[in-house]
Amino acid sequence: MALLIAYTKPTTKTQEDAITSVQVAVEAEGFKVLNALDIGNILHSKGLDREPIVILEICHANSAYTLLANNIDLGLFLPCKINIYRQNGQTLISALDPHFITKLIPTDSQVETLVEEISSAIYRIVDNAV
Repeated sequence: MALLIAYTKPTTKTQEDAITSVQVAVEAEGFKVLNALDIGNILHSKGLDREPIVILEICHANSAYTLLANNIDLGLFLPCKINIYRQNGQTLISALDPHFITKLIPTDSQVETLVEEISSAIYRIVDNAV
């Protein structure tokens, strides 16, 4: 059985409007957008064409601090990422689902509770942005 790692929703918004909606939803949940990577343009500049994709790197500082204090290897999964991309003529918003971390790295109940809270916030960000 494949490990599900993403929470994805289609939207009728343009990619640009979806990016703005995600940024607003991120702030509303107390996260901060750290970086926006326009992977589509980066690939295009290398002569590799694909449909547009922008990756937003987001962080909730207190949560990141707690995760890193528990297990420094959890930093390999930070910051959280949300992709806004076009595929087959449709705009999609897709977030990395933090639940999958607990399937890969042994965690304690504190981390599992925090991952549940972060996952719920990420789902709300995607749901509110569509």
